[in-house]
Amino acid sequence: MGEVLDHRYQVTAKLGCGAHSTVWLARDLWYWRWRPDVYVAIQVSVTGDTDEAGAGPEEPVKLQHISAANRRHPGRDLVSIILDNFHLKGPACQHLCMVFEPLRELLGLIKYKFTTEMISVPLPKVVARQVLQALDYLHNECHIIHCDLSESNIIFNFAEKYRHSILDQHSKDERTDSLPVKRLTDRVIYLPHNDFGPLVPHIGAAIVLDFDSSVRGDSDEDRNHDIQPQGLTAPEVMLRAGWSYSADVWIFGALICGLMGGEPLFDDANRKHWQEFSEPLSMARMIAFMGPPPTELLERSARLANFFEGDVFKFPQLVPEDCSFDTFFARVEGDEKEEFVAFAKRMFTWLPENRATAAELLADPWLRRDR
Repeated sequence: MGEVLDHRYQVTAKLGCGAHSTVWLARDLWYWRWRPDVYVAIQVSVTGDTDEAGAGPEEPVKLQHISAANRRHPGRDLVSIILDNFHLKGPACQHLCMVFEPLRELLGLIKYKFTTEMISVPLPKVVARQVLQALDYLHNECHIIHCDLSESNIIFNFAEKYRHSILDQHSKDERTDSLPVKRLTDRVIYLPHNDFGPLVPHIGAAIVLDFDSSVRGDSDEDRNHDIQPQGLTAPEVMLRAGWSYSADVWIFGALICGLMGGEPLFDDANRKHWQEFSEPLSMARMIAFMGPPPTELLERSARLANFFEGDVFKFPQLVPEDCSFDTFFARVEGDEKEEFVAFAKRMFTWLPENRATAAELLADPWLRRDR
């Protein structure tokens, strides 16, 4: 803590850590000393940047493309924009460091700051509008498929009015009342300090980040490899029937429905009983909600035998009898419920080409209500 990276960024707090990187709050020392401090977030890859598990050297190029595509599109401000990148020499390898604007907590953590079991309707609706704008920008301006949208890749910004004061206090708290550390012979491990206090009125827009797994959607290469977190996987991905931009729309729908219903839409049977993830169970829930998949989709599948014999599902005993969009969203009522169910059904189609685009969903009556 206090170390200066790349002769410019002084580390003030640890914000988070993951399988492939750690994230640090730092003060940018290149600004005039008599002006208020300027803070950045630095993502440091854990492994060397030639390791397939971590961020590769192509990621800054990908992020720079996303940053530069169309600065006037409203969705550009709703994706994480890279500000700088450099390499940090470690004992065994070079670590790629990418610099971003500091942001607040992830969506997964924000959910638990609300006191009720089901988040009130305004939050999912606000998140839906903002994430759809980000996806519209990525799909239509950048020609990028995110591939890994999840609660861990949607993060909230600060309300601009409170940004500096919160970050300044966060850095001071780390100096005066730091969290416990673990001291090893060759390094010190810090606990992440990633709770920025009350949400209201200090919270800003939802931002889409983490483009490790993203791919170009305008290339000619076949897209048939596994993407997306378990339990949120689109049917064409699970069946290896070829996927494109619409896979992002499916997983976006699963996230929003999870916020509205209080639990996962296509993974509830697995998690509720602490079972390991099961693709047949997930496919069974899709069938319960949407009916059997069309032959047209099954004919494209490279994994048909894992789930079907011809067009007959191999695990009919797993299909729940009480699953429907109406019963799943039982805590939403009246016109709000009717409009939301119609909105959800536009995202959950077996054939990806029949799925609504992000731009089309932005004009949906449910999102336009109460604006």
